[in-house]
Amino acid sequence: MQTLAPTSLLALLFYAQSLAAAPERAGSLPEHDDVRAPLTEQGAGHAPCENGVSGGYPCRNVELLARLPAVALQGEMALDSWGWRDPLTGRHYALVAMDNGVSFVDVTDPEAPVYLGRLPTARLPSPEVTGRWRDLKTYRNHAYIVADRIAEHGMQVFDLERLRDVSAPPVQFDADAHYDGFGPAHNLAINQASGFAIVAGSDTCDGGLHLVDIRDPAAPSQAGCFGEDGYTHDVQCVDYHGPDPDYQGQEICFASNKDALAIVDISDKAAAFMVGKTTYPNAGYAHQGWLSDDHRYFILGDEMDEISFGSNTRTLVFDVSELERPTYAGAHFSGSTTIDHNLYVRGDYIYQANYTAGLRILQIEDLADAGMREVAYFDTVPQSDQLAFDGAWNVYPFFDDGTLLVSDMSSGLFLLRADLPPVAGGPIDGRMSGAWVAEGLNDQGLTLLVGENIHGPVVFIAWFLYLGGEPFWLTGSTRFKMGAEEITVPLQRLRGLGFLSRGDDLAERADIGSLRIHAHGCDRIHAEYDLGEGLGAGEMDMRPVIGVEGRECAEAR
Repeated sequence: MQTLAPTSLLALLFYAQSLAAAPERAGSLPEHDDVRAPLTEQGAGHAPCENGVSGGYPCRNVELLARLPAVALQGEMALDSWGWRDPLTGRHYALVAMDNGVSFVDVTDPEAPVYLGRLPTARLPSPEVTGRWRDLKTYRNHAYIVADRIAEHGMQVFDLERLRDVSAPPVQFDADAHYDGFGPAHNLAINQASGFAIVAGSDTCDGGLHLVDIRDPAAPSQAGCFGEDGYTHDVQCVDYHGPDPDYQGQEICFASNKDALAIVDISDKAAAFMVGKTTYPNAGYAHQGWLSDDHRYFILGDEMDEISFGSNTRTLVFDVSELERPTYAGAHFSGSTTIDHNLYVRGDYIYQANYTAGLRILQIEDLADAGMREVAYFDTVPQSDQLAFDGAWNVYPFFDDGTLLVSDMSSGLFLLRADLPPVAGGPIDGRMSGAWVAEGLNDQGLTLLVGENIHGPVVFIAWFLYLGGEPFWLTGSTRFKMGAEEITVPLQRLRGLGFLSRGDDLAERADIGSLRIHAHGCDRIHAEYDLGEGLGAGEMDMRPVIGVEGRECAEAR
C-alpha cells in the first residue's frame, strides 16, 4: 500500500476521485436489504455471489455451492435440518426432515453432494392431516426424530454410522430403536453435555417438556416431565455457564412458550421447576430461540408478530443474566416484512431462516440494547416477499468447514458458504487515515482523516461517488472519544467539482444524511450510509489503498 505525506488534503481528495469509474459505466450504490436483484434463471450448482446474485438468487456475502430439490430427496417438502460430522472419518452429512421421513446427504464436498437414502416416517399420518412437521437432532452418532400431528409416531433412533457403508445410493433405511413414551411431538432438543433429549409439544406433559434419557441410544427411557407452563413450542437446554452464580453448572432449559420465554431447571429430572418467566411487547407467538455463547442473552423469534401487528421482521433479545428475573432487552427490526422462523447463534453471528426472505445473517454488536446488523443474506425465494409460511424453514451453521445448510420447504436443500466481515476491532485512530475503496465497488472512493484539534480527536471524511451519472462529493466531520470503535458522521453534499477551485465559502452545500463507520482494525472498515429519501441507504465493506506517511497500519494487510 502506498503512503502520502500528510501535507495535502486535496491530493487525497483527487486520488479518491481517480478511483471512481466514469459515469457511463459506474455502478449504483450497494443494494439495500429491501431491494431485490433482477430475477434470473436459478441454478443448482456453485455460483459466486456477484453483483448481488448467486445462481439466480439474490445474495450478499453468501454464495451457492449446490442445491438438491425436494424431489431429489424423495419427498415433496423439506422441513427441519441438522448436520452430523463423523468423528471417525471427518465426513459431513446433512440430515433433512422431509414431509415423509428423513433424507441423508453426504456434503463432505459441498459442491457435489451425494444423496444416500432415507428413513421413512415411523407412522403414516391420517388422511385429514395437513401439517406433517418433523424435527430431529443428533447425539453420540445417532439421530433422534419426532413428528407432529402423527399419532403413535414417537421418537425414532437411527445409527448414523450406517451412512459410512452406503455403496450404492440411494437406499431405504429402517430405525435402530423406537421410543413410544409419546405419540406426536412438535420438536426436541438434546443437551450434549448431559445425554438427555427434551421433547416439546407432545401429547404428554400438558404439551410441555418430556424428558428422555438417551445415554444408551438403544434403550431410551423417560426420565421426567414438566408441564407447569403448558405447551412449549421449542426449547434449548444446556449445562448453564452464564453469569448467574446460583445456577452455574445446572441443567437449564430456555423454552419458547407461546407468548413468553420460560426458564426451567431440569437438573433433577423428577422435580423440574420453573426458575423465571417473562413476556414482551406485541407478543404474537414465541416460536424458537438460542442463547448467546456466554449464556447472558437469549435471542428469540416470534412467528406471528409480523402478521398480527404489521411489523418488520423482528428479532427479540432477553437479558438472562439473572435467571429468576429475565428481562426483555429490546428488538432489532430488519428492512423486510417477512415471517421469521428458526435462528441459531454461533460466535458473533445470528443465522436466521426467515421463510420467503431466505437465509439472513446478523452480526452481533451490543445485545444489551438488541444491537445487531444484517451483514449477509441468500434469498431462497426470490419471486416473493409475501407473508407466507413457505421458504427457508431452517439453517444449520455449525459445520467446521463453513458449509451452511438451509432447508427450504419448496426448493429443497441449499448448501451455501458465507464470507462474513470480521467483528469490530478498532479503535479508530490515525493509522486509518488515507483513501479507501468499497470492496467490489471501485467507484466508491472515501478519504478518511483522523486527527486532533483543540477540542479533542476528530474525524474528517470526503466521499466521492456517482449517482444517476452525476458526480457527488459528500463531506463531514465529527468529534469522537478516544478508543471508540464506531462513529457517525453527518454528511453534506457539495455539488459538482467547482468548489475545489472556487474555495470552501462558495461551495453549494446541502445536508444529506449520515455515514456510520465501524472499525475492524486499521485495515478494514464497515460503512453504513443513509442519504435520505430518494437516495437510499445501505452498507459496504471498505479497504485502504493509500495511507498517510508516518501513520502506517502495523497490522497485516
